[in-house]
Amino acid sequence: MKYMTFNSSCSYAGIANLLSLYGVDTEDRTIALEMGLPFLLDYEDGCYLSGPMLQGAKWFDLYLKPIGYTMTEKEVRKEQLCEYLRDLRYAMLGIYVTERNKHAVVYTGMRDGKFCMLNNKWEQSDEPDTLLFSGQELLQRVDESVMVAVLSKTACEAVKTEDIVKHSIVVLQSLAKEIAGFCSQERSPMDIRASMDTLFRAILLDGITMLDLIGEAQISQKLKIVQGQLMNAVKENKPLRLDQCLDMGLLNSAVADYISLMRVHA
Repeated sequence: MKYMTFNSSCSYAGIANLLSLYGVDTEDRTIALEMGLPFLLDYEDGCYLSGPMLQGAKWFDLYLKPIGYTMTEKEVRKEQLCEYLRDLRYAMLGIYVTERNKHAVVYTGMRDGKFCMLNNKWEQSDEPDTLLFSGQELLQRVDESVMVAVLSKTACEAVKTEDIVKHSIVVLQSLAKEIAGFCSQERSPMDIRASMDTLFRAILLDGITMLDLIGEAQISQKLKIVQGQLMNAVKENKPLRLDQCLDMGLLNSAVADYISLMRVHA
């Protein structure tokens, strides 16, 4: 069983667990480091994404193809999920482990008539390593459509990431500009909370996780200071101009340092 070793890494631990079923020994942080995840960002559906939020075949194949695997994804309707899974050897999908906690699990086959799932979790978590669900129980834990991912063995293929990193730099520059614009006007508590995942998370949560992963403590510390300021602003629960609450100079300095780091890896 491979466990999560950094924040929100359940899908990366899931890839490690899938690969272990094929005899490949790796872990979430190895995958993240070898694919250059700390230097990657994207913008999708109105949301800035970085670190463990970059999920799916497009991203995982950066690690998988060089070691001779590739990922295939299929969106499956809820009512077809059980039948679809029964025909697979192994797969990864997202389920609600609790009512509000949705994360990636790895399907490993049927056991005593139930669907057996590896629970990609922190080692110290008191959640079970393995989850067993009847078909009805499983369907109560998924959305109306489910993305199911499987791995296939293939020839090893080198992957070039220079263009992806260059795109990521453009995305980070855009993110910094959008944060500055957002912070320059008074925002309601609802607007501020709504922006936490779409705008701030990529740099002030997942960005910090990635910087810590590669030991960039100075840049990370700058962002942690701004993160603390943002959390204090959220707690005030009143209309605010965030550029009067956050050290924008420190944030811009951290972003500039981060971009310089990314250029070295482009």
